[in-house]
Amino acid sequence: MDRLHRSLNLLLILVLSFSFGAGLPAAAQPALYTYAGGLQLTAATLLPVFRVVSPVVTAQTALSLGGAFSEIGNVFDPVPTDKYLGFTRFTLLNDKNNTVLEQFGATGGFYAYSPTRAFGSDALPNAVFDPANAQRLACLYLSNHPQFIPPPGDDLEIQVPSKCDHDFAKLPLYHVSTETLTSQSVALGAAPAATVDTPLRMQVTIPIVLHVELYNKELQAPLPLGGAGGHLSFIFNDTTLNPASPGPALDSIAYGLQAIAMPTFGRSFTHIRNVPAVDPAFAQSRVLEQVKAAYPDATAINIPLPTLLYDISDAASPQAALEPVLDFAGVTVDLPGGETLSLRNITLPATDTGPGGLGPTVAILSPVSGFRAFPSTAVAFKGSISDGAAPYTFEWQLGDGSLLSGGTLDVPGDLPLFSTLLPAPDAKGPDTAQIVRLVVTDFEGFTRQAEVSLGAPLPTFIPMLMRPGTLLNAIQPAQRPAAALAPSAINYRFGVEYGSDYPPYGPGGSDLGGVPPDANGLSAGLLGLGWPRVFNWYNANAWERDWRDCALGGSDCTYGVDRADFVYYAGHGSNGGIALPSNTHDSSWFDGSNARFQVARWVGFASCLTLRVQGFTAGNEPIRRWFNAFQGAHLIMGFNSLMADVAFGPRLVDNMRMPSFLGIFDMPWAQRTIAEAWVQTAFQLNAGRPAYIYATSAGVNPIGNKLPKPGDALMPRPTPVNWYYWVWWNE
Repeated sequence: MDRLHRSLNLLLILVLSFSFGAGLPAAAQPALYTYAGGLQLTAATLLPVFRVVSPVVTAQTALSLGGAFSEIGNVFDPVPTDKYLGFTRFTLLNDKNNTVLEQFGATGGFYAYSPTRAFGSDALPNAVFDPANAQRLACLYLSNHPQFIPPPGDDLEIQVPSKCDHDFAKLPLYHVSTETLTSQSVALGAAPAATVDTPLRMQVTIPIVLHVELYNKELQAPLPLGGAGGHLSFIFNDTTLNPASPGPALDSIAYGLQAIAMPTFGRSFTHIRNVPAVDPAFAQSRVLEQVKAAYPDATAINIPLPTLLYDISDAASPQAALEPVLDFAGVTVDLPGGETLSLRNITLPATDTGPGGLGPTVAILSPVSGFRAFPSTAVAFKGSISDGAAPYTFEWQLGDGSLLSGGTLDVPGDLPLFSTLLPAPDAKGPDTAQIVRLVVTDFEGFTRQAEVSLGAPLPTFIPMLMRPGTLLNAIQPAQRPAAALAPSAINYRFGVEYGSDYPPYGPGGSDLGGVPPDANGLSAGLLGLGWPRVFNWYNANAWERDWRDCALGGSDCTYGVDRADFVYYAGHGSNGGIALPSNTHDSSWFDGSNARFQVARWVGFASCLTLRVQGFTAGNEPIRRWFNAFQGAHLIMGFNSLMADVAFGPRLVDNMRMPSFLGIFDMPWAQRTIAEAWVQTAFQLNAGRPAYIYATSAGVNPIGNKLPKPGDALMPRPTPVNWYYWVWWNE
């Protein structure tokens, strides 16, 4: 009877609670907010934040790690080392089978690969590509290497079934992408030849999740890791199960395995505390206003729901703290001309900053945005830091990332007044702005920044072409610079153009925080290899006409991009083109059909969909818009998919460089081709699905081009073109 009474009383309580709850005004109900994937959380949910703990990495740990791959093995003792981003990198190079393992002292993470078999353009004869088999091979590999899987009860989890007989065909667990080589001959005076598709490889990406529900039960389920380091990925050049005669691979028990990326390997996480989440609806409206301001003529703007995730760095980049972020992927803008732009991911902190929140509050008190900074007059900067955990480290930086000043502040308050002469910015027009940012990291490792946009006194526009010892006034009829203008000791140059801050310049800070370290990291890398830089146009100085051929009314041959051998762009893009920050000079959209590269040999686009292939009928793929660009060009690189806002450029240069033993002896056999390096960088940084297109002539095939030294002999150009080839990974 007592049990019956208790049951009836409980039922009555539940009924009354439900009735009273339904009658409450809407304001009394906890507001639910929806994230991408259907995750719903109440307003101001407390989100856990963590301290990142990285292992101590030594030559012995690298040797032990190499021993886990039978085809790499303990090949060098002592282990070759160098410095990357200020930290030691240990590299095992096996010249017998061309395999490489890199473990980074900054984090303990590693990448193992066979460059040609993993990232090249050759197909393995009689290879079989099956998505279910690829997933099963990845599962089997991890099951046989438990040291690569976090143990049960760990905050991190990599989903690996207890048995790999899971039906991956019906219930896929992992994301599989296929790389395809498409080719088409140039049919002069006839209909275009049919294309031929050849599958090359499969990539399997295994998600990694963080068990945040251990620290707040409202979260109920783990949240994903994201960013450049938030993945575990494999590349297979064959997915045949149990082959009779296996070919070369990284490990004898994993047929077809040619690359593995484990940037989180060895890292662990210590819970610090929980902090309130920002209102994702407010964050979404903030992104909408930011995009509206950049594209005031847009006919439609789509801001998708953000993904709530934890952004972790790649293996080479140290990270002290882990915080949740809102990742807005797939933002699109419809322009009046009918073009739809797809923007690089926009990422915002997912937690409140300020009292009770996370990280320092940073402000630049003076000068204010719009202040005109004359190069000959010192500018006084004053900033303040509050909240977060003292002491703080701070840096005053120019927009290109170069350091103006830095120091520490022991307690919250104003920073010492700092005065300096600012360098004259590279400029082409009166709307040039000089960005200065104050970047602050608190004691717990959380980083915040503020920016100010300073006007430059440039009342007139006189476009110039600058060469050592040469000054050409570009107001004269456009003509390509004579080869005699180039010093004989230098045959190769590079140029960079990027958009990190789209109009209005300055207010609200950078639109794409990953772009400055992307583009400027590439600049620093090539400058460090001795390459001279011809141009460095960014933000208000990044114009559509820089890319449009001079014969089509553009300026690519005077002050534009077709003056350098290696050209790099970072910013927004879309199907078959790029979206420039400046819309005051003809247009903010450059269509690839207007490119005619005669000087530029290798062109890289760190932007979304610029080399889009899939989703279009045969013959209408946007990547074809670049066919006419091959007027001497060798290779154009980009993405078939959306691209993450990551620092792609510095890692690209590192992957293209000539490796050396102990910094003394060059190892040409270990140098990747430029195309291989592009695919490898996308793989390492989880940047998106890469693509590249190249042209061949009767006697020249540039697919084997490796980054030359600046004084090397000039390579022959593939003209006239007789074949187009494009290699792309699907989404």
